[in-house]
Amino acid sequence: MSGNDPGIEFDMKNLRATLDRVRAEQGPAMLRNLRRNLRSVGDGIIADQRQALSGPLPGVAKRAGKKIVRVKPRDGRKGYLRTVNVYEAQAASRQRSTQLRDRVKAQLKTRVVAGKKRSGIRIVADKTMDKSGSKYNMSKVWNKKLFRHPTFGEGQYVTQYGMPYWWKPIEKGAKLAHEQAAKAINDALNGKG
Repeated sequence: MSGNDPGIEFDMKNLRATLDRVRAEQGPAMLRNLRRNLRSVGDGIIADQRQALSGPLPGVAKRAGKKIVRVKPRDGRKGYLRTVNVYEAQAASRQRSTQLRDRVKAQLKTRVVAGKKRSGIRIVADKTMDKSGSKYNMSKVWNKKLFRHPTFGEGQYVTQYGMPYWWKPIEKGAKLAHEQAAKAINDALNGKG
């Protein structure tokens, strides 16, 4: 995972070497089964993320005022005061929809990477252009608490609540997914996969 990309990695020590060992000892059919099993370890996490995205729509955020907060930098510098906007939620009255949440749900997948420089199992939100032809990937934006965007066909911008869907399911299911990956690798090495 690089930068602020939404994703979780299960660092499997020498995954590439393990996959090569399975191919040499058990054959290519067992390797295909192992890769399929490794791709399925993130299914529980992705199902929880999709369930969070299927919840009720968040409202529109209207600015209700400003407040002053004290910011204490993490690097030890002197603290300072900053003015921030305060928002209140209002019911969303949407007549049109771009099916954004459905597009984000469709982009969630588990990847198995066994390259020379990177190897591991990652849960990612696919960044390719979706089937609707939209050139904007909104999976990161929709995960924020608040975001600004232009309204349909108008020049003005609005502030909208997002749906933080990414990290809670990952924290809840990471241990189980890691255990499933280790079990799939052991089964493949022992000829059971």
